[in-house]
Amino acid sequence: MTNLAPHPDTDEALALRGRPGYIPLDGEPLFAVLHLPPEGRPQAQTGVIICPPFGWDELGAHRSLRALAGALAQGGFPVLRFDLPGTGDSGGSPRDPHRIETWTAAVVAAAGALRAACGCERVVAVGVGLGGMIAYRALTLGAAPIDDLVLWAVPSRGGLLVREMRTFARMADSELVDTGLAREEPPPSDADPLAEGDLNVAGFVLTAETLAGLEALDLTELTLPEASRRRVLLLGRDTLAPDRRLRALLEQSGVELTVSDGPGYDRTMVDPHLAQIPWETIARVRDWLDAGAEPAGEHADRALAAALVDSIELAVGEAVIRETPLNFDYEGDQLAAILTEPLSANEADLCVVLLNPGAVRHIGPQRMWVEAARRWAALGVSTLRLDVVAVGDSDGDGSGYANRGAFQRPEFAAQVRAAFDELERRGLPNRFLVGGVCSGAYWGLHAGLEDERVCGLLLLNLLAFYWTAELGAVRDSRRARALLHEHEIATVLRIIATDRWRITRMLLTKLHGLRRRRRREADERSHLVDEVVAVLDSMRDRGVQMTLALSLNEPLFEDFVADGLIGRLAEWPNVHLERMPTMEHVFRSPASQRMAHEVLDGALARTLGSLMAPPVDG
Repeated sequence: MTNLAPHPDTDEALALRGRPGYIPLDGEPLFAVLHLPPEGRPQAQTGVIICPPFGWDELGAHRSLRALAGALAQGGFPVLRFDLPGTGDSGGSPRDPHRIETWTAAVVAAAGALRAACGCERVVAVGVGLGGMIAYRALTLGAAPIDDLVLWAVPSRGGLLVREMRTFARMADSELVDTGLAREEPPPSDADPLAEGDLNVAGFVLTAETLAGLEALDLTELTLPEASRRRVLLLGRDTLAPDRRLRALLEQSGVELTVSDGPGYDRTMVDPHLAQIPWETIARVRDWLDAGAEPAGEHADRALAAALVDSIELAVGEAVIRETPLNFDYEGDQLAAILTEPLSANEADLCVVLLNPGAVRHIGPQRMWVEAARRWAALGVSTLRLDVVAVGDSDGDGSGYANRGAFQRPEFAAQVRAAFDELERRGLPNRFLVGGVCSGAYWGLHAGLEDERVCGLLLLNLLAFYWTAELGAVRDSRRARALLHEHEIATVLRIIATDRWRITRMLLTKLHGLRRRRRREADERSHLVDEVVAVLDSMRDRGVQMTLALSLNEPLFEDFVADGLIGRLAEWPNVHLERMPTMEHVFRSPASQRMAHEVLDGALARTLGSLMAPPVDG
């Protein structure tokens, strides 16, 4: 494999901010970000649209595709990246009908918008996985203003893609099997929202209709118009060569074909906090574009309003809401967010701020924040979904997020408070319900401790009130003793094999020394319990409505039991502790997502109710 060095300015790629906006598209507007070359750099006459993969792949690849856009813009190419309808921040739902046709129309609209914004002579569509298949289909139908293609890990047949998704879905489902750590079993779901024939791919649903459309899609049955004037770069995925049928078709078609490896693919399509930017492949794409680009012209000062609008209006039932992307400064970095506001409903005296679960961008786990924000805006509640530093579309280097415990740090709360300040500056209500899942819940809790404007906390699967290595060791010892007491040796071995994050430190513990550690653990627990009680007392005294919802195998509930706090909950009437009958930490199944949405709506209702309640006389 040729080891191409990255272009020297690729480190600046993530620092080159794009302009977010929307492209109107028949009730399902596209969220898009336009990346223009830096001021003073000539603009190439070739523009690029980036067509993303679907679901879990897109989640992991998001920062890499942003880096690709920035690196190409650094090289003088205007770039537009966008979310497919029913995904990301675009309008619609993946359960809507006619997804293949709508996605194809989205590619056509994106290419047209880029031409309108920048006056490009040629447009190249860079497609990954599903995005590449849709871009190819759009080009063959003759309506897309696309000239050339870059296809990375694109199969010739949709059936191959569906088969891969089904395999991944089975692997993801197997991770949800009880590891012996939960003391209860979830009850069976009598109304699972996954319809017959639908496929849940690690939390992202494809309907039976969409699956049938994909399985019927065979690129080798489609003819590229005017093939002799087109260029195609066909990329494999790490050690796997590009699809042989697709390569043979392109070789016979008369296009100017370049075939290359696509190193870094497997490191890109992983959990967002572990994903690595494939600089080598980005360099190959840019070199290929350079080789075929027309001579650069002067930077075009064009009216971007014709291509991107700053906000969109969406119908949610009978209500109308507005969504607006916004960026604001935090200590020299630009934080990215989406604000969803009511237009037809009376505005409540409350704003909601929803936070990242780890390195997952502001769409939330499996796009739940998008759904909740639009539902709540229809009820009159403005909602902000926020990317913290180095996550999603915010500035910053996220390479350190691969380290364990990187997200469980209270200093993230300062970024949340900066979001409060920005919303208040924009004239929105200055009373806040803030929350998230896991690390997002941790940041929300600490923002609530530091800021009197917080009147509600929504904490789903919070790991701890204060995270320390000592707390982790105490939990590991407790769980190790429980497993050994129950002779669950097979479970211990399975945990070791899968490196379960909650008890990784147990593997470093000498089990024969647990007894000697118990007295020291008791002292540590006493200190930690005092800290938790102080937090609960503070929230009660301020009247903050606090929803703490935990799945069945969450260690924080075990802490509450072990520390005797369960029996003391009456001391904190503002605290609503709820156990969700699922073992999922980030709600991958449709059934668990439904449970989580019910928790979200309940927390909002309690917080709104507390704001309307008359004050209690002292």
